[in-house]
This record gives sequence, structure tokens and C-alpha cells, in this order.
Amino acid sequence: MIVLYQQGLEDVAAQLSAMGYRVHPMSSRIPADAVLYVSDLRGALHVRAGARGTAMVCARGLNAAQIAAALARRGCAPLF
Repeated sequence: MIVLYQQGLEDVAAQLSAMGYRVHPMSSRIPADAVLYVSDLRGALHVRAGARGTAMVCARGLNAAQIAAALARRGCAPLF
């Protein structure tokens, strides 16, 4: 699964990478299966979707294990 992350989430991204996820900064502009964001929802909405769409996950207050669980079920945190 390809996961893009917002600037400031590098620590969580490194942990997800260690779990086997392919993580890249949001600025890489590659098609993604999921996007992790905290505050820049507008930037997150402009990513290129993967073949099965893109899960939007608000990472605010979540640790890497909780994010991985959301990614596994392709669940999304509330936008508001």
C-alpha cells in the first residue's frame, strides 16, 4: 500500500515504513492508496488516487499502530 504523508508526520511515516507500508511525502505527487494529514486537508485532496481510490486518514492524535489499523480497514477519521 502506498501512503502519502503531510509534512510533520515523518516520525509516523518511518514507523509505518518499518511495518511494510510504502510511504512518501505528499509532495512526491505519486498515485496513493492512502493519505495521512493533520491540518492540510486541501493539499491532501489534490493527490492522485490509486487504482482502488484513496483513503483519507486524519492522523491527529493517532499513533502508528492506530493509523495502521485504519489503513488495514481502509477506514477514515472524521473530517470535522
